[in-house]
Amino acid sequence: MESYKAEIKKIPGCIIYYKDYFAPSLESFFNFTKDENFLQDLSDRVMKENPQIQLVDPDYNVLIYMDGEFRDKEVHYRFCDAVTGFGQDCEAYQFGELEPVTVVSVLHKGPYRNLGRAHAFARSWIKEHGYEQAGPPRDSAIDGCWNREREEEYLTEIQIPLESA
Repeated sequence: MESYKAEIKKIPGCIIYYKDYFAPSLESFFNFTKDENFLQDLSDRVMKENPQIQLVDPDYNVLIYMDGEFRDKEVHYRFCDAVTGFGQDCEAYQFGELEPVTVVSVLHKGPYRNLGRAHAFARSWIKEHGYEQAGPPRDSAIDGCWNREREEEYLTEIQIPLESA
């Protein structure tokens, strides 16, 4: 079993482009390769169609669980990628803002199919330390198929917005 640690962090607000996705399962959503990555294709399209903006450095993107809780089946995600300014909305994506938020942060190393363990740890930590969840959980990909050869090397930051109980 993984050894998780929780940390309280302040995530600054940012301008984002975003797109909603519906997936039958966590596994099906993350079933892509470095060469066939629909999220990278979306990023490339946004940058091409909005040449006045760029991705922020360092990169910050999140998958928000729009149903308000972690799910591994019948999932409604909102993929958000931080950018330097607003662009033109279209049918394929929109622009918006993520407000600054305080989160409990838990790092998960390994395959995406095991993210539920990190989410369960984070929910337990929140309850044990007198906090309440204050918004939908997020997953922020740090390392994945685009820069790592093996799933065991993937790194995802679980972020759950907090408020005092």
